Amino acid sequence: MNLALDIKLTYPGFQLSCQQTINLAGITGILGHSGSGKTSLLRVIAGLNKDAIGTVVFKNQTLQNSSAKQFIKAEQRNIGFVFQDARLFPHLNVLENLHFASKRCQPNSLNVEEVIKLTKIEPLLSRHAGQLSAGEKQRVALARAILSEPKLLLLDEPLSALDNKARAEMVVILREIHQRLQLAMIYVSHSVIEIQQLAEQVIVMEKGEIIQQGHVHQVINQLHSSLANNLNSQTSLTLTVKQHLVNYGLTQLELATSEKNNKDIAANNTVKSKLYCNLVNHKINSQLRCYILSSDISITTTMPKDTSVINHLAGEVKDINRFSGDSAQLIICVKEQNFIVTISRYSVEKLSLVLGQNVFIQFKANAIRSY
Repeated sequence: MNLALDIKLTYPGFQLSCQQTINLAGITGILGHSGSGKTSLLRVIAGLNKDAIGTVVFKNQTLQNSSAKQFIKAEQRNIGFVFQDARLFPHLNVLENLHFASKRCQPNSLNVEEVIKLTKIEPLLSRHAGQLSAGEKQRVALARAILSEPKLLLLDEPLSALDNKARAEMVVILREIHQRLQLAMIYVSHSVIEIQQLAEQVIVMEKGEIIQQGHVHQVINQLHSSLANNLNSQTSLTLTVKQHLVNYGLTQLELATSEKNNKDIAANNTVKSKLYCNLVNHKINSQLRCYILSSDISITTTMPKDTSVINHLAGEVKDINRFSGDSAQLIICVKEQNFIVTISRYSVEKLSLVLGQNVFIQFKANAIRSY
């Protein structure tokens, strides 16, 4: 399922310009600072902005073609939209809000009760919008959008007004909805963590343009622009669960990437891709999405021995970025996986670190944090 965009939208002091084809398999994240054009792009896709010039093609159907004066209205595009604010009908209770959406989509293939359970809003059905918390409103708005049975669901920073508990609940709900309904989603956020939690692929926007697109881990770990320096202080990983060491409170993991190191390092059989984290509730051979803060990783130039730090991997220095302060950010490449490491500039000089150098990184089990 593809979404092909070739559009321009001009405002005083801002221009949105996107020429991109997006494969909508899974959840697609759009990442960028405020004012980068994320919301403007969503509104063009949804048909909520008629000022854009160009073409929008979704599933081989032309939704907009300015040259041919073709424009399909938002309500006819089969695209759902969940805004930052829930926009519920205040004069209707929750159940009536849901039935309003359900009645607009006839015949229904989705069961209202199933969607209510998916979004965990059973206790809220008789309440009105004014009686709901921010997180509850967003769950109701999500349920209402799903009941319109869209082929694509757009979510514009739906977690921005939520507290941490409500945010975590929504992330779980969104994952389950995607898995159960196989519903394509485009999820907009300025939060790297939210994108890592949800998306399979990510688009990075800056000044109204798409500057990068690809697999979420690759893109986020390889960002070297000003966006990265501000946001990217952690390494995003997908690891495979191999064994639970319950007596020690640990889970054994493996890097879910192919072997690709230089000959000297690869020949060292003592360096393996096994990692350990605090015990997690995941099935054996399942995938664990997690991250490591750059400040939790240290670097040695020799193989660590006789240390309580149980995770250590061989790699190569790929990049050194010396900041104006006392810190430096390094990219260490391990098995085609980039690790972002923040150490002092003093340590860079003391260890005589240079590009292409073979090193080892190490980090504690509790440094691997699952989403």
